Amino acid sequence: MLPNTGQLALIVAVTYLIIFFLLGSGVFNSIIEGPGVSTSTFIVPSRSVQTIGETIVTTMILFIGMAGAFLLYRSGKAVNPKTQGGLLAAGFTIIGIALILGFRLVGIKA
Repeated sequence: MLPNTGQLALIVAVTYLIIFFLLGSGVFNSIIEGPGVSTSTFIVPSRSVQTIGETIVTTMILFIGMAGAFLLYRSGKAVNPKTQGGLLAAGFTIIGIALILGFRLVGIKA
């Protein structure tokens, strides 16, 4: 009993995105250099060292940005102009929030 092809493709796509975003947010740096940092700080103010918590936060910021990009994609497929405008506004707003969060994180680390 194989699962539906669409379900299998969705599982593979989500797994790929999780792995890609974890690698993009620096999971190896946090695994290698994170244990040497004191556990009292969540965000280390250094660009060369990061903790597992920072990696998780950065991955979540990437997923927030991806959700905004998905809303922009869905706005192109909307038939109703009012729905299209709402999805465009929501998508750009969510991408803007992800950018602000990312820049704040980089500002703390600088």
